[in-house]
Amino acid sequence: MRQLRAVRVFLPCMVLALGACATPHPGSNSQALADPWEQTNRKIYAFNKGLDKYAALPVTKAYRFAVPTAARHGVSNAFSNIGEPLSFSNAVAQGKVKQAFRTLDRFLINSVLGVGGLADHATDLGRPEEPEDFGQTLAYWGVKSGPYVMLPLIGPSTIRDAAGFAVDVFADPFDYGRNAVVHFSLVDKTAKFAGQVIDLRSRLIDSGAEGLLANSLDEYATVRSAYLQRRQSQIYDGNPPDTDDAPADAPLAPGATPPAKPAPVQP
Repeated sequence: MRQLRAVRVFLPCMVLALGACATPHPGSNSQALADPWEQTNRKIYAFNKGLDKYAALPVTKAYRFAVPTAARHGVSNAFSNIGEPLSFSNAVAQGKVKQAFRTLDRFLINSVLGVGGLADHATDLGRPEEPEDFGQTLAYWGVKSGPYVMLPLIGPSTIRDAAGFAVDVFADPFDYGRNAVVHFSLVDKTAKFAGQVIDLRSRLIDSGAEGLLANSLDEYATVRSAYLQRRQSQIYDGNPPDTDDAPADAPLAPGATPPAKPAPVQP
């Protein structure tokens, strides 16, 4: 309890301090691209893959067999809906006021009309999901990614995103609101987390990600590249720069076309 109170006090103070001294600019990703801990990360990736093969995947397949597709979509919608308060608070911390209120609209619409979020009516009404997390907030205020890291059980991350994930876990506004009404035991919280893992694994199957990995020459490198590209897209709100963190004299990829030289200025 003391830790939770400390996080509640620390989080707004940190945001205010950042706002007072920093210029909003997404943090550098160069250390993560270099992957200085690759040898250890690959071992953890192998561990996670084995855990997925013998635990997560069999349970997920049983879940997909027992639960109809429409019901699984409802579960995914509900889990997404309970994440909206967290997105709202991080949008506010980034100064994205309009986005924050769009997220609030989305949460209210789906909570009421969507029966607790089981149906996603907000998207149909022009309020698509705009997820934000504290890792994105740190990047917005210029915090660099730090090295890429493969976390046991959780998967790909960076030092910045791992710290952001920890803050999100302990300072989730939805959990505070829920606990004010109904106190959840450790068993209940564990069951919720397990449900989210199974739902995420099921959505990965739907996305065809397994086929991409099966056809890749280096699964680890493919996962790393996909994660870092996705995070850059999220940090830049879907419009990442083409050359983020790339030095001006960086070698071209095989088969790439060199950029056109600017036309000389006519006197």
